[in-house]
Amino acid sequence: MELARESTRQVVELPPHALAIYEQGEVAKFLATVSPEGVPNVVLIVSQMPVDPGKVAFGEFMMVKTLANLRSEPRVASLAMTEKLEMAGFKAELEYWTESGEYVDRINDIDLFRYNAYGGIHSVAVLDVLELLPLPEKVSFLKVGGDFAAMLAAGRPAGRKSELVPGPITGKFNGIMSIKVLAFLGEDGFPDVRPIFGVRLSPAGEMRFKISSYNERLGEISPGAPVATNVLTMDLLTYQLKGVLKRFEKRAGVRTGVVQLDKAYSCMPPLVGERIF
Repeated sequence: MELARESTRQVVELPPHALAIYEQGEVAKFLATVSPEGVPNVVLIVSQMPVDPGKVAFGEFMMVKTLANLRSEPRVASLAMTEKLEMAGFKAELEYWTESGEYVDRINDIDLFRYNAYGGIHSVAVLDVLELLPLPEKVSFLKVGGDFAAMLAAGRPAGRKSELVPGPITGKFNGIMSIKVLAFLGEDGFPDVRPIFGVRLSPAGEMRFKISSYNERLGEISPGAPVATNVLTMDLLTYQLKGVLKRFEKRAGVRTGVVQLDKAYSCMPPLVGERIF
């Protein structure tokens, strides 16, 4: 077990709405970290569970970049979302890792790890929750459909005709039946993560996302900043793309952010963390 880190801020308890979401075992739960160079990383970590007031734990399971980032930078951000589009999130700091005890037992009791073919969880990270993300408790399907339709009407992003992003990944980001998030480094030094439902991705690697009421903070990212995005589909496929926010545009009342992507990673076994392009 690593020695506990002493947090410089007071822990914050998750409100009942957030607790109800994070206590569910089969909810989309994303964790954002940042590298020493300031490059964000965001992946699906469904084992995130509240364990004590102001504390959330998760198991080390097939982590690559997340684990490497946490070794040098303890600050993280988390976002969880249900199938009904209920959501909650927080910023936190890694307190310590443990390889035995109640927290390890509780994570291993999650069905995903109790019956998985890769074995149980042997190491668990414990986070101090320091700040709640300003997210709506729920986004309506009507709102999501409207944002999707607005981006669909805008057409495919312009750009090179060469194919950088494999077709199947482009289709998953452009589809409405998927959950997408975007992570960035905030001015406070913590990673941050917000949902993006209105998305259009071109094979050439240009991605546009709609700024909406549920992700207004994304409109404050500085052009030139590195960002990371992740998609989770209904058939439990997940990929991470990374790139740079190039600019913001506003047409016909629709404000969008434009990202030029340059990397893609598989987030599924047996190719967890392997770069696709």
